[in-house]
Amino acid sequence: MDLLQVIVGVVLAILGWVIGHRFTSARDVKNSQRSIRVAALAEAYRVLVRSGIDGVMVKRDASGAVVNGAKPVEDAIALIHLYGTQEQSTLASNYATQISTEGGGDATELVNALRKDIRENLGGYDVEGQPRYLRVTYQDTRSSK
Repeated sequence: MDLLQVIVGVVLAILGWVIGHRFTSARDVKNSQRSIRVAALAEAYRVLVRSGIDGVMVKRDASGAVVNGAKPVEDAIALIHLYGTQEQSTLASNYATQISTEGGGDATELVNALRKDIRENLGGYDVEGQPRYLRVTYQDTRSSK
């Protein structure tokens, strides 16, 4: 009888360990997936906000060389299609279509959807209203004599 109690105790301990390990592993995988997704969407958010602040994707620098700021936006759209929700993917497609057909587009809805989703995944709430972003430009005040 004592041997049976020991065997039952060992079996229950092993089952408890296996079940606990499975739940812990599943939680770790889910947390890792969420972390990767949030990081990718945060990068897309950053790029789209920067694009909106700059107001132009392709421009010339002070020396006249062409600076292509469209590549990060193209990559951001691809990231949204890979990691985003159906709504975000649709908004990204609409934004891409606007740019290709009209030469420009408004990513406000897309940026807002990304911000809301990222903040929810981080345990926060979305901000109320439309945030204002800052652009500071350098103005040379030295006189050129």
